Amino acid sequence: MYLHSEDYRHIAHKFDDGGPVIDLNGKVVGLFNISTRGSFIPSSILLKCLKSWKIAGAIFRPLVGLTFKAIKLLEPGRVDKIWRMYKIEDGLIVEQVSEGSHAQKLGIREGDIIECFDGKCISTTVELENMFLSICNSPFYSLDGKVHISVGVFSIRKKLRRNVVLTANLSEHGEIVRGPLVS
Repeated sequence: MYLHSEDYRHIAHKFDDGGPVIDLNGKVVGLFNISTRGSFIPSSILLKCLKSWKIAGAIFRPLVGLTFKAIKLLEPGRVDKIWRMYKIEDGLIVEQVSEGSHAQKLGIREGDIIECFDGKCISTTVELENMFLSICNSPFYSLDGKVHISVGVFSIRKKLRRNVVLTANLSEHGEIVRGPLVS
């Protein structure tokens, strides 16, 4: 349930950026933001961001040079096709690979399926962000360093599973994925 005041309906469109999301037991489970396309941020991610902010004054995360779409959130027909063709029912489909990134150098391509990170099956981008933020909240990382993440990749073109070690820079800036420059 998302709450906003009826008293301010006439100005809500102009000034309302979102608010808490509350489950049926009255517990806040996240925040809803409508300032762009609308997004839900689960409380698990918010708490990790708060911890990072308290420790470092910024919210750090590994930048992998990739964007994803969860298989489980695709249209049912496409999920079924992936299952029939590759026997994969869970994971993240690579939507974009940043030009010149370590991921690109390792041969990760658009359409490949990431089945696991550090041996853990990841099926949504929320799970991935939780994992990334956990890496940065662990006592074993350096704010100015890099992290090495084992990634289980299924190459759609080669129909081949492999594990690669992806080196990611830690940054407080968001993930920016850049394609090839077109002149």
